[in-house]
Amino acid sequence: LSYTNLSGQDLSGRNLTGANLTGAFLFGTTLTGADLSYTSLPYAYLSGKDLTGTNLSGADLSYANLDGVDLSGKDLTGTILKGVDLSYKDLTGTNLSGADLSYANLTGVDLSGRDLTGTILMAANLTNVNLSGVDLSGMDLTNVNLTNVDLSGRNLTGANFDIAKLEGTNLENTNLAAVSF
Repeated sequence: LSYTNLSGQDLSGRNLTGANLTGAFLFGTTLTGADLSYTSLPYAYLSGKDLTGTNLSGADLSYANLDGVDLSGKDLTGTILKGVDLSYKDLTGTNLSGADLSYANLTGVDLSGRDLTGTILMAANLTNVNLSGVDLSGMDLTNVNLTNVDLSGRNLTGANFDIAKLEGTNLENTNLAAVSF
């Protein structure tokens, strides 16, 4: 299905697990309730799509346009969101464990209390992100922008902050044992 014109099609409730939709035209396509798990959708234009009930776990949404898409409450376990702009999105109740968020823009997002086990954040923009209650110990935060993030009193044991941007980051009373800068 790669590079197929699916404009205006009603794919609601369809099982598209593992489908290759790279470059597919999805303008006006209805995807409500579709199973898109492990589907390849890099660079997809999903702006404004209603993804209510849509399964996106494990899908490749690298560099997809998700403007106006509600991702709150979604299970994005293992989903590839590389380079996606998620700035200021409401991710309440969203499961991001094991997701690839490298190069993603998460500016202003509230990730407090989230389980980010196995999540890839390399080179992500986490400016003004709320990370309270998030375990970052042992995480690879290479080239991550953590401008104005409060990490005070946290356990960052074994985390890798090589080339990370830490302007305005609060590291007061933080456990920095075996941390790489």
